[in-house]
Amino acid sequence: MAVICCLFSLASFAQGEPTAYTQYEDYNLWNLNKADTAYVFAEQAYIRSAPSLKGTILDTLSAGQQVLISSEGYNGNTIRGIAAPWHEVTYLKGAQRKKGFIWLGLLALNGSRNSEGLLFVTGFKKLVPETSLKSAYYETALKVFNAQQQLLTSELYQTDSGGQLGTESKLLGGMGLQNIKNIHRFGLLSGACGVPSLFYYFAWNGTTLIRFPDKMSVSDAGVFYHEETLLFPSEHRGDPTLIYKRTVTGENTDDSLDEPIYKETKGQRTYHWDGRTLLER
Repeated sequence: MAVICCLFSLASFAQGEPTAYTQYEDYNLWNLNKADTAYVFAEQAYIRSAPSLKGTILDTLSAGQQVLISSEGYNGNTIRGIAAPWHEVTYLKGAQRKKGFIWLGLLALNGSRNSEGLLFVTGFKKLVPETSLKSAYYETALKVFNAQQQLLTSELYQTDSGGQLGTESKLLGGMGLQNIKNIHRFGLLSGACGVPSLFYYFAWNGTTLIRFPDKMSVSDAGVFYHEETLLFPSEHRGDPTLIYKRTVTGENTDDSLDEPIYKETKGQRTYHWDGRTLLER
């Protein structure tokens, strides 16, 4: 891994703290850049005087706090199985603007607000390593905060760790479903052939998060592809109580990878929403 050292005045730091920052060049799933807005995900996040666990603790932020990324990433640490850099951030505490360094793993991967001002954030709690019985996975949570930064609810779930290179989130409307205000979609995005893009859905009814079906897509050029699509009532324009999950799988039946001939298999699963509960038919 290439490194770039940036030297700072020793006077800028408390005695014994590092004077050289190593710029972090590895990819990470946050993909946050300088001047991006981010939100604290951890229940308690320390702000330090330097990008290191040895940096003096300057402040403590609580979940839902908004920060502004004000530096590149430095000096990666692996904590709870997650490798991530440190960034300098600026933020408001009362009427005072402050700054310091935070380990990126304490921040949400993304954040979205709905029309009522509620904040939806997704983050990782830890990476659970692979065992002989199960692949590695992230212990992930979706949290909802009100405008006063109070946690309204959260849902813990597992997301695969399989070589994805990015994330995305999207906050949809009710999509034609009774008693649903928003649908939150979180995606882990593929960056290579054979690595799936994975999407996780939760519905929000104003008080509760309800797990909806996941979907995925994966392909290997000239060999196969598999695509899943979720269709909500506002999209299929049929029965407003039904959600369809449609799948298309194509396998190359020819020896040529340059001009593949795909044999397609299609399928569909149907889910019924009664305004409170989602059940597969």
